[in-house]
Amino acid sequence: MRKIFFLTTLLMIILAATAFAAEEPAAEEPAAENPAAEAEQTNDEPFEYTSEDFKFTITCPFKPIAVVQNPWQETDKHGEMLVFANEGIDVTYGYIIQVDAFKTEDVPDFNKGSVAAIGDYLKDLKEKGGFADARLVQITKKNKGVSTITAEKIDVIDPDTGEVEGEFVADKQYVYTFFRTPEGRCISIQLVSASLEKTFVDVYRGSVASFKDNIKDKKSKKDKDKKKDKKDKKDKKKDKK
Repeated sequence: MRKIFFLTTLLMIILAATAFAAEEPAAEEPAAENPAAEAEQTNDEPFEYTSEDFKFTITCPFKPIAVVQNPWQETDKHGEMLVFANEGIDVTYGYIIQVDAFKTEDVPDFNKGSVAAIGDYLKDLKEKGGFADARLVQITKKNKGVSTITAEKIDVIDPDTGEVEGEFVADKQYVYTFFRTPEGRCISIQLVSASLEKTFVDVYRGSVASFKDNIKDKKSKKDKDKKKDKKDKKDKKKDKK
């Protein structure tokens, strides 16, 4: 059982993970009980999804049936929920990707931070963050992150008194991965799944490893446009002379 001081935040994330109202797909066929298995049977291919609004690319198990922007409905969070399968408004398979998941100054560098600082951070996630497990993982050859799984039962503690007010029992557990991109953005990718069987988790880990931050590309394009504008101005001046 885990204790949590930030119940409101956790509940908002969990509720966002299990329901969506915008862009609900037409229910011509019943949702699959095992979306990953059905994808193999129907020869669905991995799909490379690019978010133009939040500037990232990620390889999905197959093409999302819906994309919901900022499912948290909180102004300080930014990202998208990619829905792969649903039953009515309940999302049974999907990813929730947040591009500003944590403040870089509050979290140790997973690649260069001290062992003690990273250890304390993981300990806090388990003791105060509502996670049953949190560990350092190698996301790509050059980049590390933190993989977590939410607790099934959480003690709800009043932050003012420090006393236990009750118990929150989750109907399911969720997997999160937190990491920084080489470009410096702080990313969280959450797996929403009817179960945490190995098939779903392995595919999810592959998707996390495929994540590409396109912010650099955007800046590069701006820089190129500025250089082009300067060059055009210089050419015009030369022509006038």
